[in-house]
Amino acid sequence: MSENKIYWNNIYKSITNQKPTYDLWLNKYKHILDKNKDTTIIDLGCGTGSDTLYLTERNYKVLSCDYSEEALNIVKSHIPNSKTMQLDLREKLPFKNESISVIIADLSLHYFNNVTTKSIIKEIKRVLKANGYLIGRVNSVNDINYGAQSGKEIEKHFYLTESGYKRFFDKEDIEYYFREFEIKCCTEESMMRYGNEKIAWEFAVQKI
Repeated sequence: MSENKIYWNNIYKSITNQKPTYDLWLNKYKHILDKNKDTTIIDLGCGTGSDTLYLTERNYKVLSCDYSEEALNIVKSHIPNSKTMQLDLREKLPFKNESISVIIADLSLHYFNNVTTKSIIKEIKRVLKANGYLIGRVNSVNDINYGAQSGKEIEKHFYLTESGYKRFFDKEDIEYYFREFEIKCCTEESMMRYGNEKIAWEFAVQKI
């Protein structure tokens, strides 16, 4: 088990009894979600299951995937009949080619270096069906934590911190990493996280 997994497992152990809560950012993608209501949506890097809870309460089928077993335990504990899968985004995704219609990656794609980020997005493209969607959010360079405070810059917009690696995106980064997709939506949005305002890029991209 890597130090990074130990870190995340410890974080999730400390909030085991906290039921997941969610914001309504997925509301604007209802037209996409509804077209795929009979298929399984992948919640990639689900954490404690905020988006999983949002989707299951609206009768979507969801497979919740995360690196941390402790995160998945929270999902299973608080969301009845949830389906979970432990996986490492740095490895090949355990799904067949062109088998998934919608993948949600909410604040889970901004922990990797350039090479790994490109590899993950390539894998997502592989498993998406033609015209399938990736819907997600990633750290913005305009977030208050840009630079990760005392973090060490490893490469452009990518830092090593006490809590592991963090990447921050500008609009050019979004266009670069998703250049093989059609970008349907790309906006910078504000949300509340851990009692503070967080700025993130929100996007919906379609496999073409």
